[in-house]
Amino acid sequence: MGFFVTRVVTTMTDALIDRYGAVVLDVDGVLMRGREPVPGAAATLSALRARGVGVALATNNASRSPEDIAGWLGQAGLAVEPWMVATSSQATARMMRGGERAFVIGMPALRHELAAADVRLVDAPDEADTVVVGIDPQVCYPALRDAAAALFGGARFVATNLDPNLPDEDVPRPGNGAIVAVLRVTTEREPEVAGKPGGELIHAAIATFADPSGPVLTVGDRVDTDIVAGAAVGCDTALVLTGATSADGAAVAEPAPTWLLDDVSALLKPPPQ
Repeated sequence: MGFFVTRVVTTMTDALIDRYGAVVLDVDGVLMRGREPVPGAAATLSALRARGVGVALATNNASRSPEDIAGWLGQAGLAVEPWMVATSSQATARMMRGGERAFVIGMPALRHELAAADVRLVDAPDEADTVVVGIDPQVCYPALRDAAAALFGGARFVATNLDPNLPDEDVPRPGNGAIVAVLRVTTEREPEVAGKPGGELIHAAIATFADPSGPVLTVGDRVDTDIVAGAAVGCDTALVLTGATSADGAAVAEPAPTWLLDDVSALLKPPPQ
């Protein structure tokens, strides 16, 4: 089922975003590349909000809290409030059961969300009901060894996301999917995935819109996560070429996005033909 109230009737001279009442944006590769904003992203965000378009962010980033992400984006010149941000750490916490014991690979933001959901964090693999894996740039072999031991012992396997890499200023850097892959290969186990391409993050972002005045558009830079997630919940989708997907990759994307855009500022331009 799609998310809309009434579809906005447009002409060919209207901006693409005029067809929609709200937009759910990915962060890495759409608004930011590493520590730098995508050119035009700040002005686009301001213009969308000035037009009365609902704006929310749905990010597979599990390393920061919504408050941290909003502050980080603010330092880069992008006007974002914490309530606008839905993260895969939050989605992971919603998947857990109160009192569940978790061995966690991940950053403090993930641990905070789990603890707030009454999940017990444990250090010994033989005490774990679940292994939760989120991005950790300092992950070490002993942590992977202990996580594998817990999984071999029958623990549940949960990953915040499976992003293979993350956009950076120069070259992509390993993402959480690379860490998860070590455990998948070692244990021959497949994880439950909290973030995109599942639709839970998109649902959480859509829930921030009190009453969208038209359909919801989802925008991302990855077909296998952003576009799949948006399509899964019935939204139109837009793929931008400022992140993980090249023009050649976009040409054979499956599922195909509703729109292919050079960058997020194209939302304010007439729809591509």
